[in-house]
Amino acid sequence: MFSNDYKYYNIDALSPYKVVTYLEKHGWNKVREAEDISVWIYDKHDSKFGMFVPTSDDFVDYRQRTIEVLETIQQVEDRSTFEICKEIQDIHLPS
Repeated sequence: MFSNDYKYYNIDALSPYKVVTYLEKHGWNKVREAEDISVWIYDKHDSKFGMFVPTSDDFVDYRQRTIEVLETIQQVEDRSTFEICKEIQDIHLPS
């Protein structure tokens, strides 16, 4: 298990668009969306993971929710949060 090394990464640099794009590319399924937040589910063998993902960086606790998203992805993928942050940050925005 990895430590939560996201504290060495600029969480504010992770836009909601990039986070959502990452989730879509890695097999997560959006099951619901409301104002400024969406619900995502991932089925892994006999386990199911779920999380709330802000869709706006103006969301009241955007930073905390993003940290929770990173920790959940880390648990599912068994990768460091730093690696996950780097991959999310490297996603290119559409022109």
